[in-house]
Amino acid sequence: MMKRQEHKRRFYFWDYLWWVGEKRKQARRTGRVDGEMMLSIYIFALLIFPMMIVTIRLFPGVPSWLPCVVFSIITFVVMSLVSRIYKWRGKAVMSHYAKCGFNEVLAALLFFLATAIICFMMYYSLDKK
Repeated sequence: MMKRQEHKRRFYFWDYLWWVGEKRKQARRTGRVDGEMMLSIYIFALLIFPMMIVTIRLFPGVPSWLPCVVFSIITFVVMSLVSRIYKWRGKAVMSHYAKCGFNEVLAALLFFLATAIICFMMYYSLDKK
């Protein structure tokens, strides 16, 4: 008799980013980048920061500090959710990617890519007069 398919999990790019962060943390005991940090910086770079820029552009009459405060609260909530999700899902992700090789250079590049995306968007969102 075959097992029911209820426990079959799907793994996504977000899971891979979390795994890379966790493996980087294990490789460098003094490093501060862990799975939650790696995943959160990508969520910030690809979702939250662009929404903040669009909000500031669409509503020019609103003080610019207000969207920053609102999106800071959203960022805190998202980071809390990431932490909660991967406390529950972390073991499955680690065992799924256990056979994969870890490349520390790739992990550093992934982290700096998210940072470069944020810097790029900050540079191009400034008013050029």
